[in-house]
Amino acid sequence: MITTTCARILLATLGPLALATSAPAECAWMLWVEAPSGSDQWSVASVPQSRFTAKEDCQRRADDLNAFELTMHRVQGTSGEAHDAYSCQPCTVDPRPEGALLHENTDPRGPKGK
Repeated sequence: MITTTCARILLATLGPLALATSAPAECAWMLWVEAPSGSDQWSVASVPQSRFTAKEDCQRRADDLNAFELTMHRVQGTSGEAHDAYSCQPCTVDPRPEGALLHENTDPRGPKGK
């Protein structure tokens, strides 16, 4: 229940900012989340804006989300690492173990999986 409340607070806080700075169709950087931290379970961050044209903008968002995660983790009184870890990667990099570019439905081996 606390996690749901935290997610709502996060969306309410960052949502207007994302709408004010809507990303163009092109993408140079993607915001990824490893949940939980250290699990190697990566997904594209489910926040209003997860694609960026500038690395600095992506990194700033990742830093904000990581700080929020750490704060909420401390408020909940749990020890250890934050629950989720946000990271910026070039759009051509897929940090998931199953390989690159799968988030774009592109097989990294080329046509017909060769």
